[in-house]
Amino acid sequence: TYVVLKVQNLKSTTIDRRGSEPCWEQDFMFEICADGKGFIIELWKKGLLWDSILGVLWIPLATVDHATDEGPGSWWTLHSEVIKNGSEIQGTKTPTSHEILLDIYFALPF
Repeated sequence: TYVVLKVQNLKSTTIDRRGSEPCWEQDFMFEICADGKGFIIELWKKGLLWDSILGVLWIPLATVDHATDEGPGSWWTLHSEVIKNGSEIQGTKTPTSHEILLDIYFALPF
């Protein structure tokens, strides 16, 4: 499995890991515009011919706190559907059985 992070026009992907409880422990930092609405996290399963999505999560930027250092993170339930208004993502719905532990924050200057 692997994770894809998308924010504004940026995208990053973790390395893929095997097992029922994969651990990536990868840090990602994005420089984004303050007017962004949120970002999307997708959990994917590698396949022989094509990959399949296991779950998706929309996190509004307004809910992200500021911090100077890493924290313990929070468990998030992934969903199977994306809610859109036209082409703009508004959220996600229909929980799956998959969860992901994320530590998300706006980095403050040193």
